[in-house]
Amino acid sequence: MKGWGRDGSGAMYAETPNGIFTSSGVWFHVTEAALEGYAGPVLAHEPLPVLLARSERWLRSAQTLAVWALPLLLVLVPPLSAVLATLTLFVGWRALSPAFTSRVADAVLQALDLVWLQGAYYVFVLSIFAERGQLALVGIGLAGFVLLRWGLVDRLAQPLVRRIWASLFPLPVADQVLRGFIIRAALAHGLSLPHLDRMEEAIRRRLGRSS
Repeated sequence: MKGWGRDGSGAMYAETPNGIFTSSGVWFHVTEAALEGYAGPVLAHEPLPVLLARSERWLRSAQTLAVWALPLLLVLVPPLSAVLATLTLFVGWRALSPAFTSRVADAVLQALDLVWLQGAYYVFVLSIFAERGQLALVGIGLAGFVLLRWGLVDRLAQPLVRRIWASLFPLPVADQVLRGFIIRAALAHGLSLPHLDRMEEAIRRRLGRSS
């Protein structure tokens, strides 16, 4: 397992003949050597572990946004509406977010993704509910936090989300997101990546051989 970053925020990962696996279980269907060929100028400015960490956060962004949205919605609207709105946000963003990678949004996600900060947020809001005697809201908030953080909502939504992904994206979503952040990095540093299209072709060939 290897990984590093200039600010310590890089992802830990292992390279195998089938691609790159991160410590959080994300699989990218491309090798480090291949990425050097497709996007060497970008990697000279932004190490691969940093790009992988951004991709992992983006893949978790639906969970992150839903976790932060639920308590606020419980304050603003009736409980059933809050739950339905949270689920709609989760499914909608989970399905569409691979098309909208953003370095600016990732900088915000880097803070919102912190587990201790999410926990403190829930303790604060649920404590207010408890003091007001709104025990139903405490239960909904606690259950929502557990179901979202443990990935149970994601598992339930996967059949629908995967169908949407298949109709929208030519690559597996992890590779789609990584490619998006490589392009955003190239634009940020004024770099040209004439060989990046080969990444998509190589991944398709790899998937074709494994199917």
